Amino acid sequence: MRYLFLLLCLPLCTKAQSPFERKYAEGETYRYRMVTDYHQNGQWKSTTTAICELKVVKDSAGIPYDEIRWLSQRTISAKDTTDGSAEALAVKPYRISLHPSGSLHIPPIGQPGMTGAITDFNTFFVAVSHQSGAGKLLKKGDSINKASPVTGDFSNGKTILKGQDCLQIIAQMTASNARSVEIKTSFLPPAQTCLQYFADDLAVPVAGDTVNNFQMVMPAGPGQYIVQAGREYFIIHSTVRKKDGKISSAVMVNDLKLRMKINCGENYTGCQREMPWNIYRQVRLELQ
Repeated sequence: MRYLFLLLCLPLCTKAQSPFERKYAEGETYRYRMVTDYHQNGQWKSTTTAICELKVVKDSAGIPYDEIRWLSQRTISAKDTTDGSAEALAVKPYRISLHPSGSLHIPPIGQPGMTGAITDFNTFFVAVSHQSGAGKLLKKGDSINKASPVTGDFSNGKTILKGQDCLQIIAQMTASNARSVEIKTSFLPPAQTCLQYFADDLAVPVAGDTVNNFQMVMPAGPGQYIVQAGREYFIIHSTVRKKDGKISSAVMVNDLKLRMKINCGENYTGCQREMPWNIYRQVRLELQ
């Protein structure tokens, strides 16, 4: 009877493996190119291209990680071109992993000009990870809605004194073939926020009845601050190779509808003025 139970249970009780599970090869190195188009209040402002190199290593427990080194960053605007490669090279190598026992935590950001590149690159990995629920997607049409929203912190202590967002994650497998899968990961405002607002009035919605799920504080001079709050969402479409689980390409669309308060004093009150502030970004990731 026990033997019969094992025979019946074997195909059902074995945990199904993701068809795009990341398969690491220790010592392998590869590169990604990331291009960000930035629009502000409906106008294109800049395009930034950043390149990083990843090397597969193992930690003391034998868990595989990608060790990331940033190699270059270059920004083109209507006025000029800025080469931020020195700052990119100054970023200390750090590790992230798509292994089920690995971590996608990034260390404190010591180079403020690399905040966007580092956090965006990490988000692409989160989008196809077990943390987002994507690792449970087995076939086209499968969808996972995370039970609880997650809070992100993108402060860097310099250009961004405080920065938080609160997002509900939904992952879907939209296509699958012999070589790859396509994953759509949506990071959306939740029904109820998970933020503790920096000031009470930052809770006032700027996008209809949608809760404010983004807040940020930047320096504006001695004892003065710029404060932004409002609605944020981003959606990522990723193509992931089945043979090794690498992201071959991905596109992120990031939209923010904010209220910006300028030259605020202590406790972010007594601001000189406020205005609507809209940000739209498209970020493209390509395996080189």
